[in-house]
Amino acid sequence: MSADAEPPCNDFSVDANPPEKIKEALADYSSGPNTIDIDTRRASTGETESIWPGRPARRSVIRSLVRNTDRRSGRSDSAPYRGNDSTSHTRRDLLTGDWTIFAPKRDERPNEYSALEAAGSVPSRRNISDDSLSREPGCPFCAGAEEQTPEAIWSAKLGDLTATPADAATSRFGRPKVEVAQGSLTDWDVRVVPNKFPAVSPSNLAFRDQIDRDELFPINDVVGGHEVVIESPVHAESMTQFDSSLIYLTLMAYRDRMLHWRGIDGIDYISVFKNCGPDAGASLSHSHSQLIATSLMPQQVWTTLKRCESHRARTGCSLGCDLLRHEMSEKSRLIDRTDSFVAFCPFASRFAGLIRITSVAHQPQFETFSDSALDQLASFLWRVLTWVDAAFPGRAFNYLLHT
Repeated sequence: MSADAEPPCNDFSVDANPPEKIKEALADYSSGPNTIDIDTRRASTGETESIWPGRPARRSVIRSLVRNTDRRSGRSDSAPYRGNDSTSHTRRDLLTGDWTIFAPKRDERPNEYSALEAAGSVPSRRNISDDSLSREPGCPFCAGAEEQTPEAIWSAKLGDLTATPADAATSRFGRPKVEVAQGSLTDWDVRVVPNKFPAVSPSNLAFRDQIDRDELFPINDVVGGHEVVIESPVHAESMTQFDSSLIYLTLMAYRDRMLHWRGIDGIDYISVFKNCGPDAGASLSHSHSQLIATSLMPQQVWTTLKRCESHRARTGCSLGCDLLRHEMSEKSRLIDRTDSFVAFCPFASRFAGLIRITSVAHQPQFETFSDSALDQLASFLWRVLTWVDAAFPGRAFNYLLHT
């Protein structure tokens, strides 16, 4: 307990004649059997029996609250809703205000590292120097194993480089031509499929009324979508092993799928992230990232938005732009920059090796990036990840998209 913690709520004192007090309490209970004190309502049947032998068990606070909720909602089921084995749900920690997702099906996903971990021989992440890539037998993400995953909902493949620069903002001679389909493509280069073991329940399921209004242990279903972005048709473990054009397609997939989920009613937050290496949470080595769209706004994200709104109301400026200007003026934490993007280690980094990549221009929404901006970002991201691999060979890492 911290030194500034509040004192306990209960005020305990020693009574000179406890048996008489117990008799008085029993007499009060007998005269008014419908009166339930709060301590006894919170106690279990066993605790009640040990405190007052012979006292009949009463309804707990949870059942009382749920029964009252049932009367208001018209539900006939009087049992408290506590989630089930087929749907994901969230539980709230009232001390922090955070909601945590509990996903029963996630434990069923395959883990190619588990056998190596059991033998004690798995590295954090393999440091692959061989540039020759091929399909890996048994890998569900390699081209040719499409039947091992759900049907693609987005796919793209590269064409030839354009003969001239695509526009004035393009930083290289030309971008590759791209064919995109809202479904499957043969000879695909990047492919998006629904996750077979999702962290959230499908958004077409109506669980919004499934709320347990217990005061201390709130719980609710969480719905949305969980997708896997397969970043290469061949077996690459690191994005630095293939050309930045595939990173460009991956960023296009992020943007297009985010735009899709923005149009779905009830979706309040979209998270895009990548786990590279078993220590970072990856279960398959084939380079991939994930997108989760949920009906739940994380408490930390909500707090950040409020902090940014407060800064703008107070100063008239964007907090992100102010921080970036100061980082660029100090220069001591800058890693690299172009006319469009900058990479730096934030002043208040939470851990060693934290890198933030952001646009130089004010750009609050990733899903509004143009193709040209994504092309430039892909090259920049590839370069930064190459340096990370060189500085920390084989080290596992995560990256997340904040928008």
